[in-house]
Amino acid sequence: MKRLPETIQTAAAAMSREIAALLLLLSACQLAPSPVVTHWTLTPVWEVTDSLARPESALFDSVANVIYVSNINGGPTEKDGNGYISRIAPDGTLLQARWVTGLHAPKGMARSQGRLYVADIDTLVEIDPVTGQITARYGAPGARFLNDVTADTAGNVYVSDSQTHRIYRLQGDSLTVWLESPLLRSPNGIYALPDYLVVAAADSSAARPGGARYLHAVAYADRTPRPLGAVRPLGGIDGVEPADGGFFLSDWGAARVFFYDPTIDSLQVLVEVSQGTADFDYVPEQQRLYLPVMMSDRLIAYEVRREE
Repeated sequence: MKRLPETIQTAAAAMSREIAALLLLLSACQLAPSPVVTHWTLTPVWEVTDSLARPESALFDSVANVIYVSNINGGPTEKDGNGYISRIAPDGTLLQARWVTGLHAPKGMARSQGRLYVADIDTLVEIDPVTGQITARYGAPGARFLNDVTADTAGNVYVSDSQTHRIYRLQGDSLTVWLESPLLRSPNGIYALPDYLVVAAADSSAARPGGARYLHAVAYADRTPRPLGAVRPLGGIDGVEPADGGFFLSDWGAARVFFYDPTIDSLQVLVEVSQGTADFDYVPEQQRLYLPVMMSDRLIAYEVRREE
């Protein structure tokens, strides 16, 4: 039998190896499970329109079994004393339109160690949720637009400043700058998870940082912002709430709520309302999402359902 030239033998061997590698890859692809894509649905349950004036944030209090709604009632940076907080029952009944008054432009809220905290331009206000009395005011040095508020498991309270690109922390009775970074331009929505703080912010390259936010994870241990999911802007993110490995997010300017899964970089638009979809609260135990719509003076409750 006549032998093939050496060059042809070499090429044939190389081709055989490539075919074997391709077959192995195809086999692996068939064996590997497809990523699980979670689909959510939001169905409106009730809506409150009376007595709300530029509602910016909603927060469910499981202890008191009420929903707090912060009302700016004027300009978001005006110290006019017009701001107030309303109390609404989980069935949509308005309990107290002006439960807490004497605020300027209240925005994000959080509960920690038996107190309610609300961001008010350059001050973090502490409220007794039983009496509705203001018990303390913590000035944030250099702050201009305190926005969202969250609390970690140790009781520390964090608040974002969308104009100074800072995150402040209240520890004990001291409110100081916890983080300032060029990677966190115009931070808005924040949420404290056990190991890290989730921050919705842009970076130093963004021409319109308020409309080009993406998610960052800031570990408490080193305070270093790292991308959470794909390094791409997701929009004008306002509210941030975790859900089954992903996040419900609101986009104030685009008037929508969507779900983002950072593990597979999947984004699902859930509902489009009207401009001003702001700092909502998701309560998995109730399968409810409470969404303030700032520019139309509404609070909408949605039933949340998950499908795979």
